[in-house]
Amino acid sequence: MNRAFVREADGDDVVEPLYERQHSDLPNYITPEGLLHLKNRIRVLENNIAALSKTDTLEKKSQIARAQRDLRYLVERVRRAQPVTPPASPEKVQFGVTAVLEDETGQSYSFTLVGEDETDIDQGRISWATPIGKQLSGRVIGDHIAWSQGDKQIQLELVDILS
Repeated sequence: MNRAFVREADGDDVVEPLYERQHSDLPNYITPEGLLHLKNRIRVLENNIAALSKTDTLEKKSQIARAQRDLRYLVERVRRAQPVTPPASPEKVQFGVTAVLEDETGQSYSFTLVGEDETDIDQGRISWATPIGKQLSGRVIGDHIAWSQGDKQIQLELVDILS
């Protein structure tokens, strides 16, 4: 058969297949604020999809497909969410609590244990499931932990616990 008579998809009809975003097997613990943030992200994606569907661009179908994939992921994250309200006056490090640590030189580090969807290392928000998050969980003021930073270990002392 001559290829000249075979209908091929137009460029704007071709959408690369997208792999679904994978979910962690861990419980989806999340702070109430984190859950609200996820729900807001869902609303933004829904609005973006609605706006994209009204446009007439070559990338429209692939942009909608990506947004729909992300929307499915976030909806499932909300469905699996297990909200945990942090304690008002914590006596030990636990979910939603901020641990203040110091190294031997007196440099201070601050980590808040949050859910996987809330992690933001620049803000000191780390997942409860990370190695340091697991080390911190259950610790009290005065406890020491070793923090691996690449090829070196830093000894840290827990000096304060904040709600």
